[in-house]
Parts: sequence; C-alpha cells; structure tokens
Amino acid sequence: MPVLFYLEIGLLGVWAFFFAWLVTLGQKDLARLLHPGMWWLVGCASVVLFLFLVVNLKRQVTGYRRNSLGMQWPSLLILLLPLLFFTHTQSARFNADTFMTRSLQTEDGFVQGSFSERVAAEIKEYHKENKEVPITKLVMQASKYTGKEVEVVCQSFADERLPDNLLMCYRFLISCCAADARPVFIFIDPPEGTTVQHDRWLRVRGTVSLTGQPGREVPTIAPDSLLYVEEPMFPFAF
Repeated sequence: MPVLFYLEIGLLGVWAFFFAWLVTLGQKDLARLLHPGMWWLVGCASVVLFLFLVVNLKRQVTGYRRNSLGMQWPSLLILLLPLLFFTHTQSARFNADTFMTRSLQTEDGFVQGSFSERVAAEIKEYHKENKEVPITKLVMQASKYTGKEVEVVCQSFADERLPDNLLMCYRFLISCCAADARPVFIFIDPPEGTTVQHDRWLRVRGTVSLTGQPGREVPTIAPDSLLYVEEPMFPFAF
C-alpha cells in the first residue's frame, strides 16, 4: 500500500480518536470549550471520521487513484495543527485579563452581559449536588434571594472603580462555546480587614443584598464563609 494511504488513514484515525476521547475521558477539557448541550456534535464528528476511515479502506481495495505524496503532504500537515493548538488550551484559562477585555464597561462601571434562562441538565445536577446557586440565577432573580443565605462559586476580581471593600466575583456565560463568552458577576462584601486574593476561585456562603442604582442593582453577598477552591468541572455559566 502507498505511503499516502497510510498517512490519510493515520490522520483520520488520530482525529476520530481525539473526538471520541473528548466526549468520554476528556470531558473536563471539553467543558471549558463547548456548551454541554452541544457535546453531541463532537460525538457525531467521531462517528463521521470513522466512516471516512471505512470509505478510504474501501477505495484502497477497489484501486482508487490518489494524487502523489508530494502534492498532498502539506494539506495533511495543516490538518494536524489544531491538535497542537489543543495542547495549549489544556493549560489556558479565562482570568481577570479576559474579564477586562470581554466585559461591557461604562463610565459608571461594568454592565452585566445578557443571557437566557436555558440551563444544561448537567449543570443543574452539578449545582444540586454541590448545593450552590448558579450565578446566572442569582443575577436574574436577585429580588428572590435578597435577605437569604446562598452559596456561590465564582472567580474574584478587584478593580479601583468598585466601592471601598467590595470585590467582584464572576463567571463567564456561554451560549455556544468559549468564543462567545461574556462575564456575569456579583459583588462580595468581605468583613473589614479581610484580604481576598485576586483572580482565585472562591466558594462564598452568605446573605444576599443589592448594591447600585434602581434598575442596575447587583446582588451582593456578605460572606459568613469564604474558601479558595479548585476550578469547577463546569467553569462557565449557562
């Protein structure tokens, strides 16, 4: 069999294995790239690539004529580049710099991104198991939670435009994938003299109040408990 045939089969096999791995053992990485409601697309891509493998094997048996290796190898190498990029995405994270570039900013401060009430079933179950309130739900239904104790997991952010002693705590909202991520945030009002590290994941438990002007009020938590935690399985909001 020609060398080009082995290269084509190998390339298709690598991509098929990669997509199959993403939706099974690689879900933690996939959760930082794509909305859970669209994971089925990755699974379908793996199936399609396996079908292409079968078609290529059949063509080899029937004597299908291919272009020369000299014509094909550049395009084959290009198809491998996204896999090399993925090694970078595994360690890359959205942080305070991302918040600054993707948030809507006005003279009065930061404005919440808009979002729908659709929440993936996986995320609902995750929040249920961890007894936390989704930050989107807290922002959308702030009056419902005012005066009540809640628990929220989010990333800390300090900015000079914020009132004294207030911290912003945010998560990125996605409707499709990481490319359309927009920040959604609440305020944290820690006890006087408490220093909260910047750009860390926090699990905050406390009573909710509202801060800001009427119509632009932001939920604010006075924490009874504030812990540093690892990045959650689903770092985005939905």
